[in-house]
Amino acid sequence: KQESYCRQGYQVLVRILENRRQYPQAAVVLKESLVQFPPAARDGRPQHLKQIVGNWGRFEPISTQPAGKGAGVEFRFRNGKKVHFDAFAIKVPLLLSDIKAYLKSDPGRLDYNKVNLNNIGFRLVQAKESKYLGERVARWSLDLNPRENHFDRRVTVTTPLQKPGAYLV
Repeated sequence: KQESYCRQGYQVLVRILENRRQYPQAAVVLKESLVQFPPAARDGRPQHLKQIVGNWGRFEPISTQPAGKGAGVEFRFRNGKKVHFDAFAIKVPLLLSDIKAYLKSDPGRLDYNKVNLNNIGFRLVQAKESKYLGERVARWSLDLNPRENHFDRRVTVTTPLQKPGAYLV
């Protein structure tokens, strides 16, 4: 029973330190907890530590952009010094024809995931619907300057994409 209170205390202390944006201290406490209580199956602490001290990045939401001006994307990152990007064209005509065919088939109960165009990124990456993924149209890299103490930094990435269309980056 006392062991479970100690383990829970570590978890609470890590959350408090993170909420106070004291990431280096949170990482130290998390490492101590991993030594004191070695990870078991489905223990999220090693991943949690990696999320604090490891290289991490994600795209921020953006709106539609005009063609011909070099599309830009917002990228939030932590700890990384360089990032590589690949851009693939999305086969929009094929996607639209499949949606039309699905709707014309009168499916009865509509599957929202099959008609939601805003969800195409999820479908390409998570649902493995690669038939809508075209050829790579661009590849580039960007040097990053991370903030100290594992703080996030946000940068605008100018892409080489000039033609109108939809892309998976």
